[in-house]
Amino acid sequence: MLTANGANGPMSFKTKFASALRTLGVDVSYTRPGRRRSKRTDRLSFYETATGKYYLPTDARDDAIAKDIKSGRIFDAPIFQIAKKYIRPGTIALDVGSNFGQMAILMSTLVGPDGMVYAFDADDFVFKILEKNAKANAKNITTVFGAVHHTGGDTLYFPVQDFERFGTYGSYGIDYVHGQGRPVPTVAIDDIDFPSPISFMKVDVQGGDLFALKGATKTIAKHKMPIVFEYEYLFEDELHLSFQEYVDFVRDSGYYFAKVINGHNFLVLPR
Repeated sequence: MLTANGANGPMSFKTKFASALRTLGVDVSYTRPGRRRSKRTDRLSFYETATGKYYLPTDARDDAIAKDIKSGRIFDAPIFQIAKKYIRPGTIALDVGSNFGQMAILMSTLVGPDGMVYAFDADDFVFKILEKNAKANAKNITTVFGAVHHTGGDTLYFPVQDFERFGTYGSYGIDYVHGQGRPVPTVAIDDIDFPSPISFMKVDVQGGDLFALKGATKTIAKHKMPIVFEYEYLFEDELHLSFQEYVDFVRDSGYYFAKVINGHNFLVLPR
């Protein structure tokens, strides 16, 4: 999340400016001068909202995801609308990069009591919150700690958020370049024995989506589930990302691009 401090001008301009940047994968909020920014503490607050019961970081004041949850809004609502179209009762849905768990909780209502949601996250602090929120809302969510990657059993590193660049926990991800931060075990989707058909997969791991997808090639070939992934234009240069590599993966997997969501999320479907 990119924060612009003390932005001036009419609301219409700010709204249009923010909308234009969001199409490039950049989220923007405007912070009043003197307003406290997000800071990392262990304090949690509890909220009962229209989408569920949530524990959220008390001092993450500029966290865009937490703000939406607290207000009763669905963060990434367009993605949830797509999930509703494809997730079937009694099946499995994968939420790779689950953050505080709102999407997983909503998915759990779609798979129903005979289905299961697998929710993954690589930030140890955020994962503890995800676990609490899953238990507070549903019995059919399995939480998995680790960096979803092309191989399992390795170690990657997740930086401690300083909230200088972003005000949102979910805007930070694995340090693929310098390898600095908290050690995190890697998890490959293909290493998991899923007991039921998978009807949907959402991937959003801050620049590592292709790694996660490559670790799911056998699972994708077997279940042929619709997939939504994110391409991080914001991190393209620093993480040496290439959208062509995503295009090649989609083609080689026997899928095609069916829809672009908010400019930087992509629905791909089996041919």
